[in-house]
Amino acid sequence: MLLAVMTVWLAPLCVPAVAHADTGSDKVTVGAFIYDIQDIDLAADSFTADLYIWFRWKGPRVDPSDSIEPMNSNGTQNTSTSQTGGVTGKQLYPAPIDMPDGSQYQAFRYQGVFSKKMSLERYPFDVQNLVIVFEDQNEDTRSLVYVPDSTPVEISPAVTMPGYQIGTPTLTVVAHEYPTNFGDISAPKDLKYSRILIEIPVDRDPLPYMVKIILPILIVVLITSLIYILPARMEDARAGIGITAMLTIVALQWTTDSNLPSVEYLMMLDVIYIVSLLYVLVAMGYTVVASRRNRHEMAEALTRSLDRRMGIWSLLVYIVLIALTIAFYLSYHRAEMIA
Repeated sequence: MLLAVMTVWLAPLCVPAVAHADTGSDKVTVGAFIYDIQDIDLAADSFTADLYIWFRWKGPRVDPSDSIEPMNSNGTQNTSTSQTGGVTGKQLYPAPIDMPDGSQYQAFRYQGVFSKKMSLERYPFDVQNLVIVFEDQNEDTRSLVYVPDSTPVEISPAVTMPGYQIGTPTLTVVAHEYPTNFGDISAPKDLKYSRILIEIPVDRDPLPYMVKIILPILIVVLITSLIYILPARMEDARAGIGITAMLTIVALQWTTDSNLPSVEYLMMLDVIYIVSLLYVLVAMGYTVVASRRNRHEMAEALTRSLDRRMGIWSLLVYIVLIALTIAFYLSYHRAEMIA
């Protein structure tokens, strides 16, 4: 009887010890399915996506379906937003459902606009990396950690984007550190939260932009080269060609910039415009020099020979500078991605 009484007394004491034997972080398995990508807005640094994200977990202490939130949803552009702004997920089930392995499962569908600062250094040959970021807003990594599913992310084969080629998406989980405890004196500084990164690389198809942007610039440059063919005595016609070419290139640049955000660096297309403007400026300056020289120093035949040599060399220098510009930006971007 004494043994029976001791067993009854000790049984309740053993239960808490077993419950708290695991002092590590709870783990939540996460995966995603990208259903569609509707639009990339370079001017607004955003894109529109439609995706599903799911969670599986064990244990009653956590429920990620109540605490997960998108970190880069654009609250000013979404038509369906949460009370705090930004896109909110639609639960597929009213409550988490039980899985055969004893875990619980919940899934969400997110539809809306997500913010992403676009990299435009090598525009119009740019490669964008669209990122959707989720983070647990309640639990840090001391108590909750997300881990990718066995198949972390997939994309619908029906997803297409005019003008872009979509690469293979990835889902990774990182411990994002905040250099603050957010005013919670009971918590240490430098808190870390599990952050889910869903990345979708998209590569722009350069051919349409070569036809729409680069080809008109080259045509204007070729028309400008007519300056070196016209006789030096036709300085009015030469100057007219140069002024028209200059205004045309400026108008082309304004049209292109209106569809792009304002950035603090020179894009590859900006350098191409600058080199083209310099070519026109050199041609106009040479027109003035050739006209004065023809009147005071040289015969028209000799002037014509100099004009043609100048036209050929200036055009060759222009082509080399454009080729070097494109090669530099493409190689610089590739080295940056490898690093």
